[in-house]
Order: sequence, then structure tokens, then C-alpha cells
Amino acid sequence: MAEPSTATAVATATGLAALIGWLPGVDANAVIGAFCGATLFVISAKELGLFERFVYLLISFAIGYLSGPALLGDMLEHSAVSAFIAAAVTVTAGLRAIEGVKTLDLKAWLGGRK
Repeated sequence: MAEPSTATAVATATGLAALIGWLPGVDANAVIGAFCGATLFVISAKELGLFERFVYLLISFAIGYLSGPALLGDMLEHSAVSAFIAAAVTVTAGLRAIEGVKTLDLKAWLGGRK
């Protein structure tokens, strides 16, 4: 069974996402999709600390809401699905790109001598 603090945090975050969806001019479907995608990422990132997970939740939610329908809107009919995909992939792709840049050997990539 989940701890009461965990259940309270989940209920609070879900309620906040629902409140954001009720604001005028906000696509409620994209809000719910981005929240679900961000939550999926945070739940699967067990190796990260609590503060890092919270920050990544916010980043993933914002990017999922803003870029999901814009990037995938032509391919997918529902904004919730596109926001979900963007939110779930954003932070993972960003972290992989950062690690790739750290280990990049520019001389070998450009064909230089060793």
C-alpha cells in the first residue's frame, strides 16, 4: 500500500492538472496527455532523486504541452496523445543528447587523425 504522503502528492498533482485544464484558452486534452506522459517518465526514473524527479516532471509537462500538438498534431488527431508522447520522450531524449555531447570525439567524427 502506498504511503499517505505519496497518495497525497499524487492527488494534489492530479488536481492541479485538472485545474490547469479548466483555465480559458488551455487545451485540457493536451494538459492531461502531457501530465500523464510526464508522470510516466518520473515513475520510471527510479535512479533519480526526489528533487530531480520533480524538476523533470515540470520540464516534461511544459514541453509536452507546448510542443506535442505543434510537432505531432499533423500526424495524430488527438492533442492528448501527441502531448503524452512529447512529454514522455522529451527529458529522456534531452538527457541522452547531453551524454552524447559529453562523450563526443569531434576529431574522429570529422575524420581527423588520431
